[in-house]
Amino acid sequence: MIEEVDFSICPYIKDNMWFFTYYDFCDNRKVLKKMYEELEETAQQFYKWYVYANIHMDICYKNKIWDYLNGYDNGEELLKAKRFYKAR
Repeated sequence: MIEEVDFSICPYIKDNMWFFTYYDFCDNRKVLKKMYEELEETAQQFYKWYVYANIHMDICYKNKIWDYLNGYDNGEELLKAKRFYKAR
């Protein structure tokens, strides 16, 4: 049996960059994106692991977050998906 591990609180990520649910991320998206853009490339890669380790959302929501952080979405798709999100 594979055990899910929640990395929502990660000592290697600045605490003001933490988020627990998709709602949390969407509500703080502008601040999180600005902080993400200021990270060095290796820190951005680590943040990617953090995003994808979140057990409170399906992969489609993690992909929306990652697309938003990297400029593939201006936030429109991110917020559209918020209507369908239900925390696990």
